[in-house]
Amino acid sequence: MSLLRRRVIPSTIIALSQVDGPARLAAALRRAAGRPARVELYLAFEDPCSAVALLDLSARLAAHRVELITRPVVRRGIPGDPAAADKRRYALADAQRLARRAGLTLTRSDMPDPERCMALACRAAGLPESDRGAFCRSAMRLIWLEAGTLELQQSGCDSRALRANERRMRRAGPYDTPAAVVHGQWFFAHDRGSQIERRVIELGFGGAA
Repeated sequence: MSLLRRRVIPSTIIALSQVDGPARLAAALRRAAGRPARVELYLAFEDPCSAVALLDLSARLAAHRVELITRPVVRRGIPGDPAAADKRRYALADAQRLARRAGLTLTRSDMPDPERCMALACRAAGLPESDRGAFCRSAMRLIWLEAGTLELQQSGCDSRALRANERRMRRAGPYDTPAAVVHGQWFFAHDRGSQIERRVIELGFGGAA
């Protein structure tokens, strides 16, 4: 234990400070310029936990100076993960529990069609940031809170934007959804809403402008 204290813990603190220092500086510059914080949320439409994360964070962050950027993805998870099937199987039960805690009710009892969700992600990824958040929230509510389906036109799919989101997610550190990146630090977003909000406040973006 003494070796852990002398070597591992100090080196971890130094590493975290090297990552967080530039992030805090960038946040200070954004505040000085009158710009809001940026929270990037990587989500998948076939993932019920992504629905909970999006709707919960949208409500939590509305009271703060934050721009919530939604980034839909399809390719996610650890390649060849032997537990992937089990994770998907229990995702709905986990999401229902988390939704109740957030004051939401998931009414869907089965998983949506993956091909339709892929088309939806492709369509959403190509939208301007100013429109994408509202589109994603409406889609998630329809799929998971109302157990409905979306009829999509064949046009409007932007696979390049979708692949760009997936590459961006990997570079930022997350490997699965839902994940939020807040100025250099990332969280699994479905059960870390309070920590994400705290991070925003610690960076100086808490409260109304």
